[in-house]
Amino acid sequence: MTFVRNHLGLILPLFAILFAIEYMLLFDRILQDYESRLQEQYTIIVAGDKTVTPSRISHANGLIRSIEPVDAKSVLLRIRKEISKENLEKLKSVIPTFYTLKLRHYPDRERLEKLKKDLLSIPGVKRVQVFEKVHDRLYAMLLFLKTNFFVFGVLIGVIGFLLVMKQMVIWQLEHRERMQIMALFGAPVWLRSGVLFRLAFVDATIAIALVTSGMIYLVSNRRVEEVLAQMHIENSLLFRLDDMVYLVSAGFGIAFFCAIWVVVRFREEL
Repeated sequence: MTFVRNHLGLILPLFAILFAIEYMLLFDRILQDYESRLQEQYTIIVAGDKTVTPSRISHANGLIRSIEPVDAKSVLLRIRKEISKENLEKLKSVIPTFYTLKLRHYPDRERLEKLKKDLLSIPGVKRVQVFEKVHDRLYAMLLFLKTNFFVFGVLIGVIGFLLVMKQMVIWQLEHRERMQIMALFGAPVWLRSGVLFRLAFVDATIAIALVTSGMIYLVSNRRVEEVLAQMHIENSLLFRLDDMVYLVSAGFGIAFFCAIWVVVRFREEL
């Protein structure tokens, strides 16, 4: 029972750290996907006189990805029966030119203000509609979610790291007498501390395998797939092979770092 408890003392905090890392990677991908969809749906409208051309607008700010003119013919065709031909011609001559702008990425408040300022500085541009209220609400929500999940991940990481360190100290105390005897007989550090590194390797492998298995189960679960489809989230965002690099690096990195720290501390106490 003590053996199982000692191993769980390292496996559980490592699992929590790796799960937090995977969760943050997953959440970051979902946020990026959501931002890309916002970017496609978010439109800026520019109104100006006949001298305003798409080329002049595109050079105003590097954030602009594409420009499309708004065809006013449909509006004029709708009202041409209600007004005289003479008034219709006058209306054609004074009606502004409208353009819809798509951006390269979803901007923050500061960049949006700069974009609006740059567009209004173009001669002939009379108005720029950026829909501030909608933008500010969505951007504030994204920023709030990013900040909260980052803080959550850091807290889990710090607590988990301290628990792993504590477990390593417990193992060092359990094997202290054997390690001291080996040190008296001149055994090298790597040999007398080998048990710590073996335990760290085994438990880190188990923690990585548990997180990976859990994520693979979620990816293959039909119910999860249906829920994601209702939220318009692709199933491929849940888990990627690239995530294994982060999980393996973090799992073995934390375990071996704590083991090395305990070994160095043991040497200083001899």
